[in-house]
Amino acid sequence: MSVDTGHDRPGHAEVRRLVVRADEIAKAAPAATDPARARDRARGVLDQARQRLDELPVTDQQDRTFVDTFATQVSRRMLDLDGADLAATARPSAGMRRAPTDVSDPVRVPPNQHLTPGFPVLHVEAPPTDTAGWSVTVSGRVHDRLVFALDELRDGGGLTATSDFHCVTGWSRLDNDWTGLPATDLLDRAGVRPEGSHVLAYGHPAYSANMSVQALRAPGVLVAWAHDGRPLDVAHGGPVRLVVPQRYGWKSVKWLTELRVVDRDVPGYWEERGYHMHADPWAEQRLAGD
Repeated sequence: MSVDTGHDRPGHAEVRRLVVRADEIAKAAPAATDPARARDRARGVLDQARQRLDELPVTDQQDRTFVDTFATQVSRRMLDLDGADLAATARPSAGMRRAPTDVSDPVRVPPNQHLTPGFPVLHVEAPPTDTAGWSVTVSGRVHDRLVFALDELRDGGGLTATSDFHCVTGWSRLDNDWTGLPATDLLDRAGVRPEGSHVLAYGHPAYSANMSVQALRAPGVLVAWAHDGRPLDVAHGGPVRLVVPQRYGWKSVKWLTELRVVDRDVPGYWEERGYHMHADPWAEQRLAGD
């Protein structure tokens, strides 16, 4: 994959060097004694490139083009590394019901997704170690800022909805039974103001994902605390996570802490790093420009 975008400015050469170095490590990884560890090294170099991109001054369109181009290239390489680490998705996950893998319905399974009987775990940050006193806040362009303790969310038992989960790295898990509250219920209780058009969903410790209010009101979108009849474990986003079946999984924010209603489409964590703003799996909207 080419990393050439034109003449260098201060700081640009360092970003190019880091991306090229990551490519060299990733290319050599299959022959390494520990390929997974080698890919982790490549991720570390890409993280350095991403941090350097965040620090670069943007004074004109040339700077903006460079930053946008390399943010997308770094994200694409991260996706490739994650995909290379997911051989375990061909196996069931310990302690979990085996999901079906014999479905080929193109209406149900998006393009270039493979089915897994398990439920792989991918994190940006480490899971929380203390979930006592967990709450979810609805804030921003609402009539009433509300804070829901976990017991308040669970009051009444919620509802169970079955949906499929599609990860941007290329795997899908079918027939997940999620138990929780429809996200639209929380929005309605807070009262979305007329100018409220989008939502930033925040997760511990500093993660976020964006979507329209309309997307959050879609059928099957839940603030969920159970999966397949069991309390949601921390590894899969417990004690409470967002579930958005119509979008790639990075929009289904783990360890949900806040739904902030805003008046414009504001990029979240991965969107700022080159991922697609909308993230429709059937249109393969993985990265900006897809």
